Amino acid sequence: MNGRNNETPRGQRRQTVAEIVSIGDEISTGAILDTNSQFLSQSLSEIGVRTLYHSTVGDDMDAMVEAFAVAFRRADVVVITGGLGPTQDDLTRQAAAKVLGVELEFDQASLDHMTSLFTRRGRKPPESNNIQAYFPKGSKIIFNPHGTAPGFIIEQSRENLPNSPSCVSGYADRKGDFIALTFPGVPAEMKEMWAGPDGRNAVLRFVNRISGGKETVYRNKLIHTFGAGESSVEEKLGDLISRDHFPRVGITAKNSVITLRIFAEGASEEECKRQIDDVSNTIYANVGEFVFGEDGETFADVIAHNLRAQCRKVGLFEWGTRGILASILDSDVVAFGRVFGGAERQDFIRLFGDSSAVPEERRKIYENRETFGASYCVLEDKLSDELLSLCRSESRGQTVDYLVAVGPYPAEYDSTDKDKTVDVAFVDLRDQDNPLLRRDTFIYGGHPAIIDALFCNRALDMLRKYQ
Repeated sequence: MNGRNNETPRGQRRQTVAEIVSIGDEISTGAILDTNSQFLSQSLSEIGVRTLYHSTVGDDMDAMVEAFAVAFRRADVVVITGGLGPTQDDLTRQAAAKVLGVELEFDQASLDHMTSLFTRRGRKPPESNNIQAYFPKGSKIIFNPHGTAPGFIIEQSRENLPNSPSCVSGYADRKGDFIALTFPGVPAEMKEMWAGPDGRNAVLRFVNRISGGKETVYRNKLIHTFGAGESSVEEKLGDLISRDHFPRVGITAKNSVITLRIFAEGASEEECKRQIDDVSNTIYANVGEFVFGEDGETFADVIAHNLRAQCRKVGLFEWGTRGILASILDSDVVAFGRVFGGAERQDFIRLFGDSSAVPEERRKIYENRETFGASYCVLEDKLSDELLSLCRSESRGQTVDYLVAVGPYPAEYDSTDKDKTVDVAFVDLRDQDNPLLRRDTFIYGGHPAIIDALFCNRALDMLRKYQ
């Protein structure tokens, strides 16, 4: 395997690369979900470290030695979680020592702390726990305040590593020092230790040292878009997404939302802000019509904020999404008018949050499914008087300003059938004598797992554009 090209784009320092290694049969077999890697990757990105590799290794000495040997050579920062317990299959410290070519050394302070934890719990530590007080020679111990498994830090030059096995040939071209940190696999303990002085801050000190001792500021900004596909957004942004662009801009897709992540690094907050502002202006100039929020904002957050500012209420008529849209909206502002729909009429008996049976005179809204089908909130291209009367129940304090509706899904889904469509509509009811209807029709396509999220977002997008 060839080593990576380490050329640095002009104006940017050499990229710091990380690898996260998760240890344990419980992870490699899929018995539990590896949330530690997600957490660590996100935290590392905040300090300018790009995680290029995730490795999962079972409780096997040979496999762990190989994984560590590779990681120490191809990554500047290696974070290892798991394998620090007292049982025979906890082999992280032994595997690390073998790769480094050193012995394990005993630390009395670690044993004393472990003993005190057992004593406070009214127990005596088994002899097997003593192994948790041993660490590779030359490493620094990471204190675990609430657990019996301390971690440790290795920081040294790759030139001091012993002869590497054949599995790591091709990685020796990544020169200089590396840092490796080990933590227990228990997420609560790992996160507490990572937040301490010998976790994230140790990585930050290392990064600043190998970059010439200059402190660097890192800032991120997320810009969320909806309505254009990932490739379409990338095309509109030109070389902004290219690998050698500085500052870096990443693009990800989740549940039909396309997110652009701007990563800035500089000598000061002001420099990072300038970088982010410049890129943000370019993004808004090219895809601004699709942008709905930034950073931690969700579609529902943005809609709720806007409605609260306007003192407006929204009614939801959901046949296709079956009440899912109402469930994700801010219930004290939105989601006042609801008709929950399913395949059978008895599946949607609640109107406007009222759990009582639907009055008989209201049943004709959906009595004839064929008439209701294509236009759900409209009958023969005219707003249904019955539906409008529900939106204007002033005597019950339930007047709404807008109505958003998602039509029924096709009875039988076939991804190859391009004739099946679903309607999404927005009705402006502020002028009760002249309600305004806007309706979009979409092909019913896409992966079944995201269909509901897609149509919920389409309904929210109409509300965003027309409210």
